[in-house]
Amino acid sequence: MFELFLVVLTLTSPILIIIFVRHYFKYKSQINQKILALQKECDNDVVVTMQKTLDILLKRVIVLERIVTDSNIDLSREINQL
Repeated sequence: MFELFLVVLTLTSPILIIIFVRHYFKYKSQINQKILALQKECDNDVVVTMQKTLDILLKRVIVLERIVTDSNIDLSREINQL
């Protein structure tokens, strides 16, 4: 009886290994696709945040250039608005 079990185990083990390997690679590819989607979403958020920061810095540089080149009273109001 034990010999029969060993024979059956020997014959079915390669099939089981193939099944487990296929499931593993299928699972891994699904996880990789989810990771790529999350990275794209994160990259988009980072780009939007950096663009907002760049816009703010550009406005400040423009005001600083005006301060250096022009001594007008309206500049103090613009500085206070920033």
